[in-house]
Amino acid sequence: MEIKETLSNMKEDMINDILSLLEIESVAGEPFELMPEGKAVNEALERALEIGRRMGFQVRSLAGHSGYIEYGTGEEYVAVLGHLDIVPVGSDWTRDPHGEIVGDRIYGRGAIDDKGPMMAALYALKAIKEEGTALSRRIRLIFGTSEETGGPDIKNYLMTESQPAAGFTPDAEFPAINAEMGILIIKLTRELPDRNITIKGGSAVNMVPDRARAVISHDDGTETVIEEKGISAHGSTPHKGESAIWKLVGHLHEMKVPGHLRETKISGGLDETIGFINDYLCRDTDGSALGIDLADEASGKLVMNMGTLELKDGKLEIGLNIRYPVTYSGDDVLAKLEEKVKLNGFRMVVEHEDKPLYYPVDHELVSRLMDAYRETTGDLRGPLAIGGGTYAKEMKNIVAFGPMLPGREDVAHQADEYISVSDLMLCAEVYAKAMKALAE
Repeated sequence: MEIKETLSNMKEDMINDILSLLEIESVAGEPFELMPEGKAVNEALERALEIGRRMGFQVRSLAGHSGYIEYGTGEEYVAVLGHLDIVPVGSDWTRDPHGEIVGDRIYGRGAIDDKGPMMAALYALKAIKEEGTALSRRIRLIFGTSEETGGPDIKNYLMTESQPAAGFTPDAEFPAINAEMGILIIKLTRELPDRNITIKGGSAVNMVPDRARAVISHDDGTETVIEEKGISAHGSTPHKGESAIWKLVGHLHEMKVPGHLRETKISGGLDETIGFINDYLCRDTDGSALGIDLADEASGKLVMNMGTLELKDGKLEIGLNIRYPVTYSGDDVLAKLEEKVKLNGFRMVVEHEDKPLYYPVDHELVSRLMDAYRETTGDLRGPLAIGGGTYAKEMKNIVAFGPMLPGREDVAHQADEYISVSDLMLCAEVYAKAMKALAE
């Protein structure tokens, strides 16, 4: 019996197991012994492992930080890395966030991120087991518990377990993602003498700010309030949004308020600082004004987003989210950036860096995943390069691979999150072929 037919016969069981996971609102909570992410996340982990145990696989929990379901023998193993924790349900749902089937869709928080695709991978593994194909590597499904909170689930896993020989994470989109840009989170700070103005814009450094506000207090007790609205977008694609901070800074740069935004530029003063922000941080999204506009063939141009800006009590803070091309290092960006901002009175602190992930398009891992995808779907497009970071960066020899098919709406973290049953079945077939190709 072919893999596709075997999976078709297991469809109802797969749907029921996904629903059993969706009913658990596995948001990180208060930690307990052997439950580092709280009781709800641990319940989801134990339920997933129980499903694997029921299927006859070897299962293990690693002190509640993660767990795995494994099939086969061999010194090396192939990994499918996913997570069972979810972001909060939020509001505005029209379907049950704890699992509901409507037509061809399975609704629920975690349906596509990552409970649904991890169950598709598990049933793909069951189909491989029933087929009885001889494998030279073990296949291990690893269930993380703190992907959404940036927790130490995989760091703890790697304290006792070896790195996989190859694998993928169903935590993004199809086809295979062979390049993920490096990410820098940077804070710029500067003390300013003028304490009669406050500015607040943006709420997250990795989002294009859709609100920004300035309040200027005058000597006569009156205030000038300036508010700007923009269009939010992810920090990896700022060109899709419209920055409210850019609008506000442009407004402040143009206006003249006696005693506050003076007609004459004053070294170290607010006018000069607003001018620098306007000229260097509000001109482009590729860093060209700052001289950090790096680019490569593998992943394209550097991407820069000014996500936050706050001026309060004479202290200015700016949050930058920079995604740099995969053939460069963070130092290639930081050296030029620090020189520019220091000349303009700012102090620069690197708060976080994610190194790039890059495999050439002809790398064996990428080629085998692409072959499995193309054989199943008939879609011949090439692998992807993205500005965002995925779970793949947590382990060696892993790339992101599905579950979202080309042309589908991105509903992860949104109200009415869902995955269609037809897409789920296609994912399971692709994953079965991919796991076999990597383990044979």
